[in-house]
Amino acid sequence: MSSHPANSGGSATATPFQKPNRLHTARRRGFTMVEILVVFVVIGILLALTLPAIRNARDVARRTHCLNNLRQLGMAFHAYHGEYRQFPPPYVAVRKQIIPQYIGIPGEVDDPNVHTYGEFLLPWLDQAPLYNRIDFQQPYFAPVDLTSIGLPRYLFDNQSVVSTRLPVFLCPSFRREENPHAYTWTDLGVPIPSRFGGNDYGPSNGVMKESGLMDFVRPQTTPINDGILTNNHPSNGLEDIADGASSTALMWEIAGRPWVWTLGIEQNDVQTGGGGWADILNAENWFAGFSYTGTTGKATCVINCSNQAESGVYSFHTGGVNFLLCDGSARFLGENTSIDIFVNLVTFRGGGVVGDF
Repeated sequence: MSSHPANSGGSATATPFQKPNRLHTARRRGFTMVEILVVFVVIGILLALTLPAIRNARDVARRTHCLNNLRQLGMAFHAYHGEYRQFPPPYVAVRKQIIPQYIGIPGEVDDPNVHTYGEFLLPWLDQAPLYNRIDFQQPYFAPVDLTSIGLPRYLFDNQSVVSTRLPVFLCPSFRREENPHAYTWTDLGVPIPSRFGGNDYGPSNGVMKESGLMDFVRPQTTPINDGILTNNHPSNGLEDIADGASSTALMWEIAGRPWVWTLGIEQNDVQTGGGGWADILNAENWFAGFSYTGTTGKATCVINCSNQAESGVYSFHTGGVNFLLCDGSARFLGENTSIDIFVNLVTFRGGGVVGDF
């Protein structure tokens, strides 16, 4: 009798279950058109919210830069005053017969040896080497031949100095097309071409009597048309200010020259004098006003209507203009400031003390 194994269930061995080896490919889902549009809308909303703030911050920064320029100029004026006990004359020139009666001061000879306050301030603007390059025996526009009108011929190259670009005279709110720029002066009866480093500021010469601006000012007991920096009083100093140094303007922002701007619009191919820091037409800077419509001169708008010569003050800031007071402080004056306040700021002995403005 044969014996059998105890395991009567057979000899098969159990095999464990194995999961099939499959490749799993992930299906990528792209953005739908609606989702893309939503993203663009969100970005647009964020830009709309932030861009005005960015622009405003930039405008404030540029306006502050302009104020700092004026403060630096104020320190230079006061340093000059400390040295000579007066402010620098706006410009120097002597007239007799040949030079027109509205240029310079009367004298025994005609002397067109013109130099301006911008040159006189150079040593106190950290520009002593530039100052030392000027020949003050010859005009800033030399070399020039004036023998055709009975005046000298000048050979020295002062033009290489006055055509220098100086940042302290430039407001960053205005981007110049060129600097230096060319301008031709004709007041002596012959064309005198010059090149100038730009200037966005101008001295406070005074208010032109025939402009009509005086009609809007309270009656005064003393003449009020002259400003502190006028060739009528080339030796003015702090002690001559009857209205107080904190109520009298020394310089104003008059940006954009020599290109003419009216109510924020550039007048194509039209130029005006006074766009250079050594330019006599910058040193001769009287105010007659402009129209609020931007069409005519000698009217009642004086702030940001036009930067044409003898019109008013002008900036590329929103709502007003920067200016420098005789005490060395710089302020911002709104466009809606009354003519009364403006005229009393310009003049130095009108008896009108300006309060809060």
